[in-house]
Amino acid sequence: MGVSDRQISRNDFLRKGAVGGAFGLAALAVPGLAKADPPNNEQVAEIYELQAAFHRAKSTQDIDLMMSLWAVDGKLTNQNDPNSPYIGAAQLSAFWLSSGSFTHRRFSLVPSFKTQIDVHGNDAWLYFECHDVGDYDLSSRFIANDSFLGGTVSNVAGNWVFADMTAGKSFPLSVDHYYFP
Repeated sequence: MGVSDRQISRNDFLRKGAVGGAFGLAALAVPGLAKADPPNNEQVAEIYELQAAFHRAKSTQDIDLMMSLWAVDGKLTNQNDPNSPYIGAAQLSAFWLSSGSFTHRRFSLVPSFKTQIDVHGNDAWLYFECHDVGDYDLSSRFIANDSFLGGTVSNVAGNWVFADMTAGKSFPLSVDHYYFP
């Protein structure tokens, strides 16, 4: 008997309907079984744009763009820097201007499949990795840096900005290992 010829008895139909109905009622009665509000895709897209602008600022050494991506009282904790954390515009600007991305020509890339975004109202968790290519337009190009940035981004006056972030090494490279938290 083929799939299209298969017949179901009335009892089988009622039994399967009752089981499906029970699962449906359980999902409504037990919190967590039914999915809550789905993430706002517009917010996720805006956070991806924040991350893309971060890599553009590093690649083009645009300190004005970089600073526009941070909250006025933004905080960056660098796991590899004993002078960390950097808090506020003046300290963040000084940090970025002395970083490898602003003192050397680099092209900053991100493995997009490892980016994590989890939105909760006006705050979100964001994790991504940066892999910087030195001398990117020369045949002698090389990987200059592998790092991650992870932490809280906030929606301030309609714009997503970095609020409380941690940076560190993302080495050795891995397709499935996350370096923070």
